[in-house]
Amino acid sequence: MKYIVIAALVLFSCKKENHKPEVKKDSLEAVKPVPNTQAQKDFDILKTLLDEEVKSEKPKEIDYKNYTVSFKNDEDPYSVTLQKIASEDFNNDGITDYIIERNSEGMLGGNSNTNSEILYIIMGKDNKISQRHEILEYAPFSYNIINGLSYENGKLKAVATQNYRSYSKPADSLESTELSFVYKDGNVYEESYLTSCNLAKWKDKKIFKSAKEHKRSIDIHNYTETVEEKYTSDKFEATAELSGCDNLVTVFEGTYKTTDLSSKSIVEKRKQFLDFLVKNTNLQKDLSTIQTYYLTHQPSEEYAETGNLYFKIFTTKDKGKIEFRLVMNTTDNPKQNENWEVTTRAK
Repeated sequence: MKYIVIAALVLFSCKKENHKPEVKKDSLEAVKPVPNTQAQKDFDILKTLLDEEVKSEKPKEIDYKNYTVSFKNDEDPYSVTLQKIASEDFNNDGITDYIIERNSEGMLGGNSNTNSEILYIIMGKDNKISQRHEILEYAPFSYNIINGLSYENGKLKAVATQNYRSYSKPADSLESTELSFVYKDGNVYEESYLTSCNLAKWKDKKIFKSAKEHKRSIDIHNYTETVEEKYTSDKFEATAELSGCDNLVTVFEGTYKTTDLSSKSIVEKRKQFLDFLVKNTNLQKDLSTIQTYYLTHQPSEEYAETGNLYFKIFTTKDKGKIEFRLVMNTTDNPKQNENWEVTTRAK
């Protein structure tokens, strides 16, 4: 299978009894926000983000007037510039939120320090950042390049074009598609995901039945929703990542604390891991199929295939722990096998 992404998906509803039309807290039809306090008015999000850039680095120069910082970076210099695209109360909690463009420019324009991204910054109380969502505009080998940004009435519109470095096409053959981003129901969405992706229709996209942590965001490459969760118990920790459009991509990782790193112990822990996933997640059907498969098959370097389910389990051991990583792909739409097909919601 060509396409695996890192990253996942959730929708909520609320109910209110009166004769007035219902207004969702995070909907674009905003209730009138509480006026900003003086502390909010004096807050400078660009300065805050610029200070984050220099926290662990030694800058060559900081320009707070133009929100630019330069770094020597061992004779491979680069500079970061921030600019505000929009400032608005996206979740209608009375606190101003922001859309920021971050540009980093390095030497020759093709190294790792040359990149750009869009940041949705959702603020909480006391000028603390509550959520941060990233959409990649450009990197040397990003799948797509985003440009033509414009913001109006709660929507950030843009154009995504295939990156020639990743698709190896002549310039006149590169494809483009229009995008529209909104903040809605506690997350950033590309609007075509909400209307054209089967996974957007899930009412509950939680993975673990009981998760310690649950986080939603947007995939930086193909603009699908992502879900990340974490489960912990005594001597065991598990994480899960879920994303996709019509096809579901899920990655589970489990870590067992143990001093016994023998082959027998690894086999026993692998069985425990798969049994845990079957009993403690909301993807029981597919995971039961995988569990049954590994009762009679040894893990191999190749992906196993059963119907529309593709999967592979990885095992690593280190001092005091055994780790497993299960990659599971459910293919309901064979026309979405690679990034551009997912980005354009191919049917």
